[in-house]
Order: sequence, then C-alpha cells, then structure tokens
Amino acid sequence: MQMKMVMNEAVRLYPPSPNVQRQATEDIKVDNLTIPKGTNIWFNLVGMHRDKALWGSDANEFRPERFMDDANGDCNHKMGYMPFGFGGRMCVGRNLTFTEYKIVLTLLLSKFRFKLSPSYRHSPTIMLSLGPAFGVPLIVEPL
Repeated sequence: MQMKMVMNEAVRLYPPSPNVQRQATEDIKVDNLTIPKGTNIWFNLVGMHRDKALWGSDANEFRPERFMDDANGDCNHKMGYMPFGFGGRMCVGRNLTFTEYKIVLTLLLSKFRFKLSPSYRHSPTIMLSLGPAFGVPLIVEPL
C-alpha cells in the first residue's frame, strides 16, 4: 500500500508525459468559450497536478499519504489526476509501469542504500517527456 502511494505521488509531481492531447469531436461550449470541432486541446499535466485549487496549499510538496484512501489523491476534481491520460486513450502501459516500478524498487531497495550526490541540482525539464535537466547523480552503497 505504501509503495503504491509513493508511486502515485511521484507520477503526480513528475508525470511520464507532461501533457495530454485530445481533439474536439464536436463544437463544445465551456463557460463563454466555444471550442470548434476539430480543435486540438492540450492538457498541461505538470501544471494541473500542482494546481493549488485542485490539490491544496501543499500541492508542490511530496506527500504520498494523499493517496491513502483515494485513488485520485484527495484531488478536488475527479479529472485532476491523470498521469497516464484518461478515457479510451489512456496509456496502455499504465499497469505494466506500476508493476515494473514495484519489482525494480523492491529488488534495488532490498540490496542497496541510495543517497543523492551533493552535486545534485533539482532541475526538472520538459522535452518529449519530463526528466532531470542535469541527471540524477547518486551515491549507491550495498546494504
């Protein structure tokens, strides 16, 4: 349960894909805005997953306990958490990804201790996917 909460919170803050795209299949009216049929709509997942209106004042903090009792992480909107997209076009690799996370993390954490190198600089960058701009130098010690 705790590993799943940590994984959910990790992909909330650092989704595998920084955005999701959909195309309007018909004219849509959202408040005073009309979105014409055929318009491509991009959802900024990084921004949405850190939106304080959806996640609260601690939206930028790593708090796995958000996912203790709620698959959506206590988000204020049912569509506020979608690290693998949503609907019929949700990433088919979602379940495989979480299974691989569990296997790899269990094997690594049972044999090694990991520490961030003092040279680490936290600099997420968005290219095709979200990743560290300068890598993640680690100090790895056997248990």
